Amino acid sequence: RMSHATGTHTPLDTAPLGAAPPATAAAPGPSGRSVRRGDLDALRGFAMVLGIALHATLAYFPVPWPVQDPAQARPLGLLFALIHGFRMPLFFMLSGFFTMLVLRRRGLAGLLRQRALRILLPLAIAMVTIVPLDRAVMAWAVRQSTAATAARNPLVGSILAGDLATVRRALVAGSSPTAPDPQSGVTPLALAAMAGDVGIVTTLLDAGAASDVRNRDGSTPLHAAAFLGQADVVELLLVRGADPVPRDRLGKTPLEALAAPPELATVVGRFLGLEDRDEADLEAGRDRIRRELAPLTPEVGRRSGSARFKDRYRAALATPRWSFTIAGRSWQVFQSGIFDHLWFLWYLCWLVAAFALAEIAGVGPTGRFRWWLVPASCLPFSLMWSPFGPDTATGLLPVPHLLMFYGCFFWFGAATYAAEGAETPLGRRWPVVLPLAVAVLFPTAIATIGDRAVATILQPVFAWAMSLGLVGLFRRCFARERPAVRWLSDASYWMYLVHLPMVIVSQAALRDFAWPAVAKFVVVVVVVVAAALVTYRWCVRFTPIGWLLNGSRPT
Repeated sequence: RMSHATGTHTPLDTAPLGAAPPATAAAPGPSGRSVRRGDLDALRGFAMVLGIALHATLAYFPVPWPVQDPAQARPLGLLFALIHGFRMPLFFMLSGFFTMLVLRRRGLAGLLRQRALRILLPLAIAMVTIVPLDRAVMAWAVRQSTAATAARNPLVGSILAGDLATVRRALVAGSSPTAPDPQSGVTPLALAAMAGDVGIVTTLLDAGAASDVRNRDGSTPLHAAAFLGQADVVELLLVRGADPVPRDRLGKTPLEALAAPPELATVVGRFLGLEDRDEADLEAGRDRIRRELAPLTPEVGRRSGSARFKDRYRAALATPRWSFTIAGRSWQVFQSGIFDHLWFLWYLCWLVAAFALAEIAGVGPTGRFRWWLVPASCLPFSLMWSPFGPDTATGLLPVPHLLMFYGCFFWFGAATYAAEGAETPLGRRWPVVLPLAVAVLFPTAIATIGDRAVATILQPVFAWAMSLGLVGLFRRCFARERPAVRWLSDASYWMYLVHLPMVIVSQAALRDFAWPAVAKFVVVVVVVVAAALVTYRWCVRFTPIGWLLNGSRPT
């Protein structure tokens, strides 16, 4: 971009996410010298590619996703957890660091102009271009996956169609009412329970399906019905002898499944081929289920004060009082999905706004007490619903606990620059911290997923350790400017914006190949990264889009 003051190129302003400036960016250190941060340039590009890898894993381990591949590899689920556990906290830490850097160089007005141009405006444009494309591709993939499932298992296809007569014919023909689908891991009875079809559920039970038959994740049809707020099905299952307090592999009961964000329930149902439920109806059904299950769940009376607070907090977020209606469709400001995979840009806008207000009030980051943010991050993390790593929320308003959690990392990054400048030794103990995070903290955190008290401490500590360790590692390996790294950094913003439709199409194209899951995963990542880089080079870099995302580039 052209400097407002001199008309010269200012590479610093090209950091689109506030995560890192390009390798040519010169930031003044405490001594007054220019400090190049090619290391953080490399780290930003690496983290962007990790985001592509993150979504590429989702077709190859048991998790709801538009493409359900028959080839599965549970280690890819561990890779997903590893990446998800630290990637966004790292982004927000770097974003805070460079937000303070831009403030010191350009002032508050310059910071707000830069962030509006590089973050808010691209997000607004993406909402009417990339996000609709994402959803169209996802809908296409779900239709393809549903058709493949119906062809493979006529009983499942009949359940998805809500055709009771065809369900009965499939059962007579020998279809199993209890065998989990090899791709989704969901039993026919659980699928019917989520669909809320009492007639089909009754027919499956009459055909010999046990009311407590387990899905691949250890959940039961009662979990499934509670998750989607299907109160009539819950009542039927209880009448037919279902255990009211079974636990899945994460230790959750059906009553605890009611705490899942309604947005997540809607997305899971959509990916399985079910019709979308109105969120107001879903919450009304959950209220009925809560009243039905609470007296049957002995743990309810013994829940701690913190657990009861968490229940009230989640209920307050999900209340219909936060809903509004446009063109006949109900929207809930916290729960209804809007931003999809670009939600973090919206959260970054809120954090920059809070940072600006703090600076105006004279209480901005100074570096004092910044290490207290490490234990402080455990408090909002205790309100997470996700079993591993932070939640994802794509609603119109940021979820308070998630904004606070990422805010701890953002404020820490800003405070670090305020205290130490661009030459900060942050991450200098990476040879100890990084192996400890990968070899000790991560396996222990995975092993203790079901223990929320331990997870509330261990998982945030893992995120901090990985973030600080990677900062140190990349400072050690990429301190010298490298043109290829600079180029990847420039491309990384575009890569992440457009990668999701390409990931889903690639996964769908490979679904019927008899290849190992890991091989498919590698091909998806390579193809998507290559395609994103090619489109950036020939369609974006020297265009107005490239200027908007990264500033002007020398030809």
